[in-house]
Amino acid sequence: MVSRCGLCGSENDVPFFRETEPAEPPDFDTRPGEPMRSTTDAWVSCCLTCGYCAADISVAHPKAQDVVQSEMYQAILADETLPHKARQFLCYACLLDKLREHADAGWSCLHAAWVCDDVEDSYAASRCRAQAIEYWKRGKHAGQAFCDDLASEYALVADLHRRMGEFELALVTCSEALDMEDVAPVIEHVLRRQKSLIEQKDTKSHSLRELLTPVPLS
Repeated sequence: MVSRCGLCGSENDVPFFRETEPAEPPDFDTRPGEPMRSTTDAWVSCCLTCGYCAADISVAHPKAQDVVQSEMYQAILADETLPHKARQFLCYACLLDKLREHADAGWSCLHAAWVCDDVEDSYAASRCRAQAIEYWKRGKHAGQAFCDDLASEYALVADLHRRMGEFELALVTCSEALDMEDVAPVIEHVLRRQKSLIEQKDTKSHSLRELLTPVPLS
């Protein structure tokens, strides 16, 4: 499908995204199951003329041009150590961060990590996850939540630390969450499963499907 860039006016072929409900459970880091999982590449687009990256490049924030032309943004766009689509997500995250939408910026970085996972680039995926956590920290300082409740935020961050091999941080995060009051049962189950995976030094992705079978409490 053709979309006119809201920043420079150029026409671009962009992926058509039709929202669909996942038929499979999500991963512990909220990555949706199929068929929605396969639509990730359509969640962000990039103007081939000016480099503007966004969920919808036909719409541009008044401050977007300054960010897109910045040295930081252009460096991300040109970083060939990262998968092409991951760079687009990271550029969008950079823009969102500069617009003070830190929580959303973190999510865009996590989406970049999923792209890296798919090409089995663990180093690039870790860079993206670390940046996601950094943006979420900025968001929390600005009063922005990135999940529905605090326990869910801890559970998500714990998964990111585990996937990066930061097992001590992951364990501390899990323990702090389990000490909270009124943690939803499903989140408690995820956290306890996380602790088991941390003890095994497991850095792989895991699905909520695993919670359908009994898992020993750690």
